[in-house]
Amino acid sequence: MTSRQRTVIIFKSESDSSDVYAETLEKHDFNPVFIPTLSFGFKNLVELRAKLQTPDKYAGIIFTSPRCVEAVGESLNLGELPGGWKLLHNYAVGEVTHNLALSTLDQLFTHGKQTGNARALGDFIVDTFDGSRDLPLLLPCGNLATDTLLSKLAENGFSIDACEVYETRCHPELGPNVERALATYGESLEFLAFFSPSGVNCAQEYFKAHNQSMDKWKLVAIGPSTRRALESQGLKVYCTAERPTVEHLVKVLLNPQDSRERLLKERERMAALENNN
Repeated sequence: MTSRQRTVIIFKSESDSSDVYAETLEKHDFNPVFIPTLSFGFKNLVELRAKLQTPDKYAGIIFTSPRCVEAVGESLNLGELPGGWKLLHNYAVGEVTHNLALSTLDQLFTHGKQTGNARALGDFIVDTFDGSRDLPLLLPCGNLATDTLLSKLAENGFSIDACEVYETRCHPELGPNVERALATYGESLEFLAFFSPSGVNCAQEYFKAHNQSMDKWKLVAIGPSTRRALESQGLKVYCTAERPTVEHLVKVLLNPQDSRERLLKERERMAALENNN
């Protein structure tokens, strides 16, 4: 690490994208420190497998995270996904989830990868869906899934078959990893970046237990739901990335004012809509 580098702790589960994040951030003189925040356990895979064997009963499938794709692969024992799914309306939040479906589920193509959160994906599905709404969309999900996507689709006449296929827990090594990072990078540590509301909650549990406030550092949210999770804890968000990509993260780290101006405009727009109603 050079004296010019600014350290950012990235509270993010380990994935194939970590190397890309590290390389890109280092090019912009950031020193990324990855701390796995969550651990996962699969469940109800026999039930999920049965649903996957009958694509003719569905309009398509929705993946809201890479973990949902992994659950499908696990339920099939990494065997082939029935070919009928490729003919349906399939969706994914974000490029990582989209790419994982392509690479692990027999080149299953999904739409909506440009969306970065469940709310945006819901809008995308409502605006672009051109099939019959008589059949449900299959939604493998986790135990902490919010109602944002379900509500949006239900309001617009869609039927959803939600199947809880994994549980999210705080990573057992979160505490020791945070302690090690603070001891190693204390003076150069400038940012804490969060990728999910559950990641915010797990980190906040650690800091509260050790009588430390995360406000000592600049808090970066990846996506609006993560920003709201930080704000609900009474914490000040330094900047918010629009989508969960390293390019968007670097953009707001280098130009945080752009993020704040965008958020201010969005809040003004929402306030105007409420006043008109």
